[in-house]
Amino acid sequence: MPFNKLDDTPAGKIRPRFRLKTSLSKEEIMMIIHQHGEADETVVNSKYDRFIKLTIPKKDRHYWTPVLSLSFDQEEDGTLIRGLIGPNDKVWTMFNFFYFATGVLGTIGSIFALVQWQLYDTWAYIFILPLTVAILSTIFYTARFGKTKAHTQMLHLLRFLRKAVDETDCVRVELDQVSS
Repeated sequence: MPFNKLDDTPAGKIRPRFRLKTSLSKEEIMMIIHQHGEADETVVNSKYDRFIKLTIPKKDRHYWTPVLSLSFDQEEDGTLIRGLIGPNDKVWTMFNFFYFATGVLGTIGSIFALVQWQLYDTWAYIFILPLTVAILSTIFYTARFGKTKAHTQMLHLLRFLRKAVDETDCVRVELDQVSS
């Protein structure tokens, strides 16, 4: 079975990754997955030159709906499939922006509070530190909530992929076993 719990990745990992290896050529394995996607109404797939994106149909999507991105690299002895499961690109970018903006504003605010304390001996701006921590915690737990809400759909995408490649000799490859 290509997907298992035998790896030691942390449970809270954001955007989990996996790698599969098959002896089929890149075109063959991409065609197999794409044809399964065309036949299955519960998955929407987009095929590109060396990528396939799998997601849930529009009628079942919500804000946290995951996307399974597959990239295919032709090697001497077959094809390496790299999988990445994560939120929609817009959601991912938004959360990264919030983390970055909060971090920058918190750092600048903390420096300002430190200068005020050293020059004027006032603690009036020290509230910036706990406020920054509270905002970062809120962003973190909001993302965790979204990950929990998207868990069922993520499992559905992984089961679809496993079913699509079940009849091939596709096996999971650990990160240290890959040449690149």
